[in-house]
Amino acid sequence: MRIIHGHPEARTNYVIWALKELGLDYEINPVSPMAGDTKKPDFLALNPNGLVPVLEEDGFILWESAAINFYLAKNYGDGLLWSDDAREEALIMQWCVFGTSSLDGPAVDCLLHKFVLPEEMRDADCLCAAEETLALHAKVLDGHLAGKDYLVAERFTLADLNLAAILEYPRKTGYDFSATPHVQAWLARCLERPMRVEMSAK
Repeated sequence: MRIIHGHPEARTNYVIWALKELGLDYEINPVSPMAGDTKKPDFLALNPNGLVPVLEEDGFILWESAAINFYLAKNYGDGLLWSDDAREEALIMQWCVFGTSSLDGPAVDCLLHKFVLPEEMRDADCLCAAEETLALHAKVLDGHLAGKDYLVAERFTLADLNLAAILEYPRKTGYDFSATPHVQAWLARCLERPMRVEMSAK
């Protein structure tokens, strides 16, 4: 039995996308941070940090979306999202870490301060800073993607999945990627994958 504890609109969607690409069965236990579900004792027993998502698989508990996706891709990837080549594996990890450390925070801030938070809690300065940070790191990504369809090994890997899932947040807010055309084309390519389109349709 494989259960994902989380909310599809939070970072849980990174994990759901990976599961779908890998063709793995799973159940969702809806846990809403906004409703305070992550502060309840039964959830804190799974993740004492009080954050989603959490993977529960036959008694194995794992939290942090990046760690969950590493586990899923490496154990079930079968050449789909991962690589048996040590250097390609390192590059996949490199770009995933780049996404987590450089893109995820400002991407989420864009979404929060544009749409998610109540209007009285939105901070225009925070939104502006997030967009400026995104622009800076998107240039790095754009330079790498010049002449490439994907980040590593010229095929869709976990690196593309994780970063595209992150950058979909500012894309939803109307963030303008035209200054980084390689990123813009790559992001559209990733989000047009059948499994992602299926998720977006729900």
